[in-house]
Amino acid sequence: MIGIGVLTLPRMAAESSGESGWIVVIGGCLLAILALSVIIKLSNRHPGQTIVDYAIRLLGPKRYPLVGRLIGLPLFTAYFLFWAASTALIARSFGEVVVTNVLRETPLEVVILTMLFTGLFFVMHDEQVLIRVNEILLPIIVVPVVIIALSSLQSARLDNVLPIFSGNWLGLLKGVFYTAGSYLGFEMMSIFLANTEQGGKRMTAGIIGVAIPGFIYVLIAFSGISVFGVDELRILAWPTLELVKTSEVPGLILERLESAFLGVWVASVFTSVGNMYFAATIIATQAYKVKSRRWIAVLMLPVLYWFSMLPPSSQKLIEYQRLNIYLGMCIAYVVPVLLLLISFARGRSRPGKASP
Repeated sequence: MIGIGVLTLPRMAAESSGESGWIVVIGGCLLAILALSVIIKLSNRHPGQTIVDYAIRLLGPKRYPLVGRLIGLPLFTAYFLFWAASTALIARSFGEVVVTNVLRETPLEVVILTMLFTGLFFVMHDEQVLIRVNEILLPIIVVPVVIIALSSLQSARLDNVLPIFSGNWLGLLKGVFYTAGSYLGFEMMSIFLANTEQGGKRMTAGIIGVAIPGFIYVLIAFSGISVFGVDELRILAWPTLELVKTSEVPGLILERLESAFLGVWVASVFTSVGNMYFAATIIATQAYKVKSRRWIAVLMLPVLYWFSMLPPSSQKLIEYQRLNIYLGMCIAYVVPVLLLLISFARGRSRPGKASP
């Protein structure tokens, strides 16, 4: 969940709700927790099954699973396209930032291919390797980002976040839905929950899992608005990076704090690319009954590279990302609710009980 959105979130929050931008980020976090709770509830009712498995059973008659597979095929394709497109667009955004700020003489294509090949190497392993890598990188990403965000508050001006609420409830609600797209990534648990233990700890772990990036996002959004103000924030392409440039670590341990931030950010982008890539290959093997997930990953690589280079400019890249977020919002916030309602209506399996 913590990835390319870290660099653009303050601008998104300011564009949607002005001085109240950091408040709508909290609302987006609560909405993401609610959506993940629905996914966990679905998984609890269908233990050991991915979204492909239980959607086939819910959407078609029990005796004819092929009907459910055919009905669910557009849904599975939407999941696959979202995760694959996210992989490509994140790699392109990563390339744009690196070429613009760090490796200015390096071709954009080289940076993108490097990230995609690294993601491919990651995907060639099984789920346990995926889990271990995420566990190792979590503190490496979270701790420095929190420290850097707190350091940026040295230049904060409280008058930039006032008034806290202007009374526009409709605008605030729109802002919540707008920033909820920054939390996309939790929907991958509709695939990975099939490999986790049953029990009440799932819900607690899910809430904590969303709350960690939620805390970071709120801190970054508040810092960006309080340091730059809404008007200036709206015109910055990578506001978080500019925020880091204004920060100083006590004792001048690091003179160029953005270099340390970009190093940590590379790790967060890698987890986003790797996890999205991994999820896309899993749903492809299950939905289309392909035996080798590794071959799918290899065949996807040139397509991902082609799609990452498709936007001709940074402005077009932002437009592509916005369209992809709309697709992601549908499969993360709408589809699980519909499937859960169908599951209740059909009385499918519950924890500890076999399906009727």
